[in-house]
Amino acid sequence: MNLTPLDGNTDFWNDFAPWYEKWIRRGEYHRLIVNEISHMIEPGWEVLDIGAGTGALSIPLSSLGCNVRALESFKGMRDILNNKIESLNIRNIHVYSESWDNMPVHSVQGLDLVIACNSLHLYIGGLLQGMTRVFETMANYICLVTEVNQGISIDFKEIDKLQVNYSFLYIKNLALNCSFYFESMNEVRELEALLNHKINTTIEDGRLVQKDTTDVAVLWWEKRL
Repeated sequence: MNLTPLDGNTDFWNDFAPWYEKWIRRGEYHRLIVNEISHMIEPGWEVLDIGAGTGALSIPLSSLGCNVRALESFKGMRDILNNKIESLNIRNIHVYSESWDNMPVHSVQGLDLVIACNSLHLYIGGLLQGMTRVFETMANYICLVTEVNQGISIDFKEIDKLQVNYSFLYIKNLALNCSFYFESMNEVRELEALLNHKINTTIEDGRLVQKDTTDVAVLWWEKRL
């Protein structure tokens, strides 16, 4: 999402959580990501979702039969996710409050998949250190989903060099609609106050929208036997 900063402190992400939920609920950003992931997973997989947010991936993965450990350090995001889990009577998602840079890797063994979607750059050490720890989980599969045009310099070959136990499977590039749909100008003004900058909106099919697109890379690794 190009509206938000690349870092942001805990207070910001807690305050932004309701807006993040509105963004994923009203938009279509994660639809193609979920579709791409669904081609690879199998029911019964044990999955760790790093930076689960309000459940944009955890909930679809659970509906596909995976047992999901949703790791989300920001309370605002976590509260919304827990409320959704309760209201939908979901039994196969367990939410953890640890930050990935503090969570002992040995505590998340026996995984079929570790997935990190637009989250590792927020942690101490950034994407490279975050992925180093991901590879240390020795999960059967690793999936990294990251935006590639927000001013983050990403060398995917350098990421692959962080490990010796995995075979790189493939990279898929997706052009995604990351527009933010609003219900009123009052919402626009409220979000402008939180972000401290102006949001340019237009009308599309009768809906008030901040039009935006982004490019996302989806990368997969498989543990060598």
